[in-house]
Amino acid sequence: MLRAHSLASSNPAMGEVLSLFNSIRARGLRPDRFSFVAALKSCSRAAALHPGRTIHGCLLRSGFELSLNPSNTLIAFYCACGVIGHAEQLFDEMCQRRDAVSFSALMGGYLRDSRREEVVELYREMRRGGFVMTPSVIVCALTSSGCDSISISVGELLHGYCIKTGFSLELNVATSTMMMYGKHGRMVSARCVFEAMPLRDVVMWNCIIDGYAKCGLIEESLALLQQMRAEGLKVNAATLAGLLSACASSGAFLVGRHTHRYIEEEGLELDAILGTALIDMYSKCGYMDMAAHIFDRIPVRDVKSWTAMIMGFGINGNAKAAVELFREMEEMGMRPNEVTFLAVLNACSHAGLVVSGKEYLEKMVIGYDFSPRIEHYGCVVDLLGRAGLLEEAYELIMSLPIQRDSTAWRALLSACRVYGNIEIGEIAQQSLVALGDQHPTDSILLSNTYAMAGKQVDTLLVTDLQVVKMKKEAGCSSIETNN
Repeated sequence: MLRAHSLASSNPAMGEVLSLFNSIRARGLRPDRFSFVAALKSCSRAAALHPGRTIHGCLLRSGFELSLNPSNTLIAFYCACGVIGHAEQLFDEMCQRRDAVSFSALMGGYLRDSRREEVVELYREMRRGGFVMTPSVIVCALTSSGCDSISISVGELLHGYCIKTGFSLELNVATSTMMMYGKHGRMVSARCVFEAMPLRDVVMWNCIIDGYAKCGLIEESLALLQQMRAEGLKVNAATLAGLLSACASSGAFLVGRHTHRYIEEEGLELDAILGTALIDMYSKCGYMDMAAHIFDRIPVRDVKSWTAMIMGFGINGNAKAAVELFREMEEMGMRPNEVTFLAVLNACSHAGLVVSGKEYLEKMVIGYDFSPRIEHYGCVVDLLGRAGLLEEAYELIMSLPIQRDSTAWRALLSACRVYGNIEIGEIAQQSLVALGDQHPTDSILLSNTYAMAGKQVDTLLVTDLQVVKMKKEAGCSSIETNN
């Protein structure tokens, strides 16, 4: 009975488990190891730290030796509750009694805590100790792969091991391998893993489509989406949102529109996730009418939906609509976040709304108790610079913790070029040099500042350009064609 309740993940089920466990003790009966393990597993699924600690204490007081199964369950419990230190202590105490499950449990905790290096190190320790690898351990190690050359090497070794042992044909292992390769931009390798699988589930299809989208390979994502649909499978909302985000970044409007049509044909609910992704795609492709249409159709909007729409108005030059929508958002009782303020500050900056921009920065601090980040102050610096208030922009930089932010100094330097302010322009350029964040355009901007002021370029500046021999990287653009 206790074990059956422990298999459920709901809080009511956990309550039943604890009630049964306490009933056993209240009747003077002694819980066995299986009862302790079942109760701990239930607490683990619900991440119920306090009841689990109580059961841990009862286990120690009961006189039971912490054998392998209870120890592994305790490690998994503390990892699930985020108390990694306790899990590590238990793991260390099991020095001579560990098995693959012990390693897998601690790996899972490290993975949830984003401690990827520790996961890889545990895997190496397993190999050195001659432990038999299990699919769950392989999945943890593959999922923990970072984005550096060492991580891809480890990932390739893991993949080779899986091929030798036959683990590569297990769905969860193959999907994790694809994710690892996709993270490194190795989509050819990911596709080989995908094609080698005799059976593919929805998760695997979503993984390969999402991988192509994140690498900017939009056409490949769309082709797989159509193939998946032909096989009678459905893409999940998160993958479609990722594909739409890639379309927004690359300006691939036709693919984005096709994805929207797919959403409608499949009858998928236009929730906040998909709705926000569509708003972002349409607004970044310049179709604000469609973005507004989607926004109006979202039944329950979250802060991200409002923010995406405000940002869309801002980047398309309609600051008035952005400000009005921010006001409407507040009236609806929706609390803006830091990104929302960044969006409305950007809109004010591009439209030259100095007073409004200052008011929003003040409201952010006083009204909502947010601490502005460098990006927020950078927007205000850009706003003041565009309006010709260069001294005020300079004073803002010097009075705040953004003196080491190259973006703010570069925005000020750009404004100095427009208004021909040599004095502040030189300070901005020298500050960029001191930060070690030189760019060819900085000296060009300062040179143009001299020209705008009608003065001869400083010979020292010309000498610096000749000595450093800076070269401006060639720009590139792309345009979508209907072919």
